[in-house]
Amino acid sequence: MTGITKLFGTVEALRDVDLTVQSGHIHAIVGENGAGKTTLMKVLYGAHQASDGQINLNGEPVSFRDSKEAIAAGIGMVSQHYSIIPELTCLQNLVLGAEPGPVISYAAAESRANELAKQMGFQFNWHEEASEISPSQGQKLEILKLLWRNAKILILDEPTAMLAPDDADLLYAKLHELTEQGATVLVVTHRLPEVMEHCDEVTVLRGGKLIDSCPVAQTNPAELAEKMVGQAVTEHSPIPCNPGETLLTVRNLVVKGDKGNDAVKEASFELKSGELVGIAGVDGNGQRELFYALMGTRNSSGEIHLGIQNLTNTSTAERIQSGIRLIAEDRHNEAVIEDWSIADNAILGLQRTNRVLAGRSINRNTQAELAKNVTEIFPTKFDNVNQKFRDLSGGNQQKVVAARSLQESPQVVLAFQPTRGIDLYVAGLVYDGLIKATREGATVLVVSFDLDELMTYCDRILVMNHGEIAEVPAELRQDRSAIGRMMVGAE
Repeated sequence: MTGITKLFGTVEALRDVDLTVQSGHIHAIVGENGAGKTTLMKVLYGAHQASDGQINLNGEPVSFRDSKEAIAAGIGMVSQHYSIIPELTCLQNLVLGAEPGPVISYAAAESRANELAKQMGFQFNWHEEASEISPSQGQKLEILKLLWRNAKILILDEPTAMLAPDDADLLYAKLHELTEQGATVLVVTHRLPEVMEHCDEVTVLRGGKLIDSCPVAQTNPAELAEKMVGQAVTEHSPIPCNPGETLLTVRNLVVKGDKGNDAVKEASFELKSGELVGIAGVDGNGQRELFYALMGTRNSSGEIHLGIQNLTNTSTAERIQSGIRLIAEDRHNEAVIEDWSIADNAILGLQRTNRVLAGRSINRNTQAELAKNVTEIFPTKFDNVNQKFRDLSGGNQQKVVAARSLQESPQVVLAFQPTRGIDLYVAGLVYDGLIKATREGATVLVVSFDLDELMTYCDRILVMNHGEIAEVPAELRQDRSAIGRMMVGAE
């Protein structure tokens, strides 16, 4: 790709960007939110047409009018927000848009699907509706869709954002196998340890411009982070917490899964003010069901207490008014209304709290204050608070959702993958905000599938395995292998 420029109206998303990728390599594209990474990949994939510049494929100039032409040329892309139709089965989603003919032999399709899944080390119930699978399974399904279409150049946008460490390592191992067979992989990611461990080359974008491109062996994480942000990024220096009184008490909590099984089994734990506590675990071990039960959106048995207040049988609205906040895993379906304004989303969930509700209407002064707060805590790029939320970039959307959870004196913040899809610098800002809340007397419970992230920021770490909760001993909190063994029940 040579001299790629992309304009959206008067907004310049890319300016004169060059990218050279060698066949059979894994090439990382890194940069902070809004750097132009995804836009550049969508130009390659035909989803966007460049305003200027040239693409050469195997030495020949090409021009894709749409993604269909790119797919025909052997280029496939898995976006950060994947395009699975919930009402269709996993097999139907896999085949959709690339049917082998006017009549589909589902037996033959399932046979090939199993071969592709085995090749990648994945397992699927092909007759299960896609609405029933986890986000990580959805990510894997999207990757298989590329192989189903015989893609030779695979573009993966944040492919491990929803994967547990073991799944991420397995994915990269399989990607290496694919490159050995002649495939080429471009990975858009913010996880620099993955870049250093698994990628051959890395390209850094900042502000829509090319900053550097080099072999991974010739750089290091600190250097890459500085190039991404434009300034040195300091490592997090943990400050020992000073736990106070117990804020959240959970006793013998049992939560049913979607299939009627016990997704959370007799879980008991306490969270004290001043603590940031992490939950490690392989995806699908009850983390979501635990959070749903704590927020009151799923029935459970057992007890949930906030201080001396019994929340066991209270509504979600009552829990929010009592001081429980949520950074949802899936912001699009669980946290925002995209067609509403930033200002309206700034109070979403808080509309019944004392300062926001004025009689039977909204206190617009308070709403304006909260909208200002949630766009300033983590510096957000936007035109005005009355623009539609969907017009924000993914990273800026996540900043608003995270900042909203810190409004109106939270007592407990439940954060599920709070740094999903955001870059290293902003991830640090989000955790700084969560830690600040704990130092002001709140407690924070974080689910993350990035074990290194939990080890960096958390005061304590819990592990969920098949719905059961255990605490990592203090002396093992920095032992990645030991925590990993607890995650799979090996000890």
